[in-house]
Amino acid sequence: MLAKIKWKKWLVPLALGLALWLLTPLKPAAISNSAWQMFAIFVATIASCVTKPMPMMATTLTGATIAVILGLLKMDEVIAGFGNSTAWMVAMCMFMAAGFIKSGLGKRIAYLFVRAFGKKTLGLAYALSVVEAILAIGIPSNNARVNGIMYPIIDNLSREMGSDPKDGTERKIGSYLVFNEYEVNNATSGLFLTGLAGNMIALGLAKTQGITISWMQWFLAASVPGILSVLVIPFVLYKIYPPEIKETPNAKAWADKKLAEIGKMTAAEKIMTGVFILAIGLWLFGTKIGVDATETSFIVVVILLLTGVITAKDLLNESFAWNILTWLSIIMLMSKKLMDLGFFPWFSKALGALLQGMNWIWVLVILFLAYFYLHYIFPSIATQISALYAGFLSIALGAGVPKLMAALMLAFCGSIFLSTSTYSAGPAAMLSGTGYVSNKDWWKLSAIIGVIFNVIWLGGGLLWTKCIGYW
Repeated sequence: MLAKIKWKKWLVPLALGLALWLLTPLKPAAISNSAWQMFAIFVATIASCVTKPMPMMATTLTGATIAVILGLLKMDEVIAGFGNSTAWMVAMCMFMAAGFIKSGLGKRIAYLFVRAFGKKTLGLAYALSVVEAILAIGIPSNNARVNGIMYPIIDNLSREMGSDPKDGTERKIGSYLVFNEYEVNNATSGLFLTGLAGNMIALGLAKTQGITISWMQWFLAASVPGILSVLVIPFVLYKIYPPEIKETPNAKAWADKKLAEIGKMTAAEKIMTGVFILAIGLWLFGTKIGVDATETSFIVVVILLLTGVITAKDLLNESFAWNILTWLSIIMLMSKKLMDLGFFPWFSKALGALLQGMNWIWVLVILFLAYFYLHYIFPSIATQISALYAGFLSIALGAGVPKLMAALMLAFCGSIFLSTSTYSAGPAAMLSGTGYVSNKDWWKLSAIIGVIFNVIWLGGGLLWTKCIGYW
């Protein structure tokens, strides 16, 4: 049986690519024919990632193959592109996440925090928020954290408290906890470089423009706005979207019951704990001994394989990891080629000249807010980052924004812009469909928290990075 190809969805990518290609004779004189034609293929490839006539892995492979046939890329370049360290780091972190879920360590951590801090609803929300933050260090899939660990626990706990969408009692406690998880997940996704695959995609694209940022540099810059967000969100939601149940004295008993059900800590959980601590240590201080973030992720996955926490079959089953490894490698290859051919330097200089005379801080503010609110028209994190990040970064650099600030701030925006719509990412689509939060409330609350995120991450982020000497 032949796979279904959505041929109509090829129309826009093909039209854009052909139009740009045919405009080659009219291109700016400052760039070469090959640079312009590579740009045409790049735009068509990105457009196909938006319209999705096929999965992103297939569309990017198609784009790379066309570029080879037309002589814009060499086959050796494409093959070498699959050795991209950032793409491999994303994949390895996905494999590490499989160890968290398979071993059961993530659920155990959540139950322990609920038992310790779940006497009041607000305290319970903070306890679950801390668990979300801990998991974000080593699970770069916000989907995996929400769908695989946090939502099942919140749903089970809410029903235990008599809060069930089927009975019309969702506002007792479930609505508050579910939406809090959604927004805290957005914040913790930006707190750590490894908190979201999109973070690593952004920095991989930044690397093609000569900007390299370590795990520690990211965390240092994100620490204050990220931690402040985790502290502010539960309290703000408690005030503007209050649960009917204010105290949860039976949460401890529920957590004790769940801990009893899963029994004593298994060998797999103990190994996963040790490996997790090792990973954090190496991500924080590894550069001092010559071990970068990608090497750390490889070391962690190999230990998990050697100890049997995960198997080769588990790795093969992580289709998302292999998918992102493929398309991200190709997108970064194309981006690097455009840099080498001089397209991005020209683009940066040309658009930057239009903003000449404007203070770079205001340029960054405008780009940040535009990047944030454009997510209303993008149903995918990866698609928006792939389509816009490199271009926005070029504009920022051309306008005089310091390299480190331009790359970091736009990358941070790639996690908090999830506080926009019900289709902003997988967690939004899933949680908004559970019945705990009405569609009207979802849009309204997302807009409010989105403003708060912009104040904290843009305003507070600029002040904090000034304090630590990033500009």
